[in-house]
Amino acid sequence: MIDVDVQLDRGSFRLQADFEVPGKGVTGIFGASGSGKTTLLRAVAGLEEGARGQISVNDSVWLSRDADIPVHRRKVAYVFQEASLFPHLNVEGNLLFGRTRVNELVHQFDLEEVISLLGLKDLLHRDPESLSGGEKQRVAIGRALLSKPSLLLMDEPLSGLDHGSRKSLMLFLEKTIQSLEIPVLYVSHSSDEIARLAANLVLMKDGLVSAYGAIAEVLVQVDSPFATSEEAFTVLECRVGEGEDLHISHIHSRGGETLRISKVRHGVGMPVRLRIQARDVSLCLTRPLHSSILNILPATVRALSRQVENGHRTVKLDIAGDNVLARVSEYSCQQLTICPGLELFAQIKSAALVT
Repeated sequence: MIDVDVQLDRGSFRLQADFEVPGKGVTGIFGASGSGKTTLLRAVAGLEEGARGQISVNDSVWLSRDADIPVHRRKVAYVFQEASLFPHLNVEGNLLFGRTRVNELVHQFDLEEVISLLGLKDLLHRDPESLSGGEKQRVAIGRALLSKPSLLLMDEPLSGLDHGSRKSLMLFLEKTIQSLEIPVLYVSHSSDEIARLAANLVLMKDGLVSAYGAIAEVLVQVDSPFATSEEAFTVLECRVGEGEDLHISHIHSRGGETLRISKVRHGVGMPVRLRIQARDVSLCLTRPLHSSILNILPATVRALSRQVENGHRTVKLDIAGDNVLARVSEYSCQQLTICPGLELFAQIKSAALVT
């Protein structure tokens, strides 16, 4: 278990983060720029002087009233926005630097395993200056893993990359960090990254933790600052179905509903995650007979946000047992008489479903 209750004052900004998440798997730390995500990560790593409170990782106390374990003893590996490779070492040398920092007998990862996992075999003798941004980040991640950390911290590792490099590295991250035995704290302001990687989520706003827990539960807390914002989205765990149309794949939800999205390369039966943005879900009382929207699903209203934000409410829907959010104008809510228990239809744009 990762247990954090930390405070830090930096001029006019104050971090006051209190949360508890599992000591295994990927926990996303999500929020707008300036919400305190990086400051929190640095405090956990021991890089922020003046941090006070309590931090423990899997029963190892790093910060308390009586103790403040220094950075080098916290056994964290930190992957920054910039790869920060050693320019005087080639790729292999950078990887070996991580490995030589710890006793060879206690390695979780073998060098060859990391090279294979991150696709680094053809890069080993290259200098860092000759690598693309995505390649540099893969090397930085490999070096971090070979240091056998107790906790892997990743701070916006895709933010400085072009679209092609981001897409490529995301595939490596999905394959790599979701299978780690150690916990990962992954900072991002990208809902796509969080939806694809995180099993748990910490939401931040103005230095405070507004919600935390399993991602599917946190995202649908209908009155949270996040759920009522323009950024609100939902994550569905699904599997690729057998049916296919031109340019379209059929995806089956856990409750048995079929959704149509842009064609994916995953094989039949493979698990996929779908991100559905609340602003891309519309509601209607009767099923439309002729519509360009590919996904029209029966739903039941479970809750509405109490507050009206910028003329909109957030509606929590039950679609075959899955919770999905819709962001609907207050005018439409009144015209459709939307209330808990109402049965209706949710229209979800195919383009809004991102694996």
